[in-house]
Amino acid sequence: MTRLIHLTDLHLSSLDGIGARKLVGKRWTSFLSWRRRRRHIHRRDVLDRLAEAVRAERPDLLLITGDLVQIGLDSEIREAAAWLAALAAPEDVFLVPGNHDVYARDSWPALRRHWAPWLPAEHNRARSGYPLVRDIGGLRLIGASSACVTPIFSARGALGGAQRRRLDAAWQQAAESNLPTALAVHHPPVPGITRWRKALRDNKAVSRRIKTFRPAFTVCGHLHRNLQQQCGNTPVFVTASASSIHDASYRVIDFEPADGELRLSMQLKSLDPAADGFTRTDSHQWVSMT
Repeated sequence: MTRLIHLTDLHLSSLDGIGARKLVGKRWTSFLSWRRRRRHIHRRDVLDRLAEAVRAERPDLLLITGDLVQIGLDSEIREAAAWLAALAAPEDVFLVPGNHDVYARDSWPALRRHWAPWLPAEHNRARSGYPLVRDIGGLRLIGASSACVTPIFSARGALGGAQRRRLDAAWQQAAESNLPTALAVHHPPVPGITRWRKALRDNKAVSRRIKTFRPAFTVCGHLHRNLQQQCGNTPVFVTASASSIHDASYRVIDFEPADGELRLSMQLKSLDPAADGFTRTDSHQWVSMT
């Protein structure tokens, strides 16, 4: 049995002491949103409690689908790197970035400086090294990057044509090797799941590929709520923010290959103030053909 844990939208960094000269363009409006509202929702103490609960689950690998920071500043990205290093060894983390991580043109160079252990080997440009591919327990994980710089008031994402072609190749290679796959991406690849200003621009193209290649599951974030949908035969698990005072959550996914199948189970665990911890709020079992 192999155990994966999915967490997302950590929003762990602090914007205390950020000078006005760094708050140019959309960073200024996002900073105001953080100061007025979001900092009261995304709490470091909640995230630290979740991290403690996750360690107790003894996962084989952590799947993190982006938005570790707020506005993609170098200081935030450095802070997130320190948190990741304290959470687990780099080889025990499978990470794809979110739109808040690649927030402005100077964000990707900062990611290259501080997140190198979690980035693709070729990471000169924001999406050039994706998808990431990793085999574990008879499953091939494929991590796509939907993170790209967008205009003010937009939180959209896109894989882009070149990455979609590489994604096709990764899925084709897995099929030729008889390996089941799973997809990790920040923006949910399901058309109509959110309003246009937050949506994945090429969600129709990506969802067609999911229906064609039939990964065992897809995990994503971005919406700050827990949701399960189907894309063809594939369950799509959207997980709430790991630092939210309302419903901080993570998913435990256990799987094992048996008789040409992949048998899987998912447990959603969410913050329960009454229990002073995280309790199971949903579960799902299914079988994927290899």
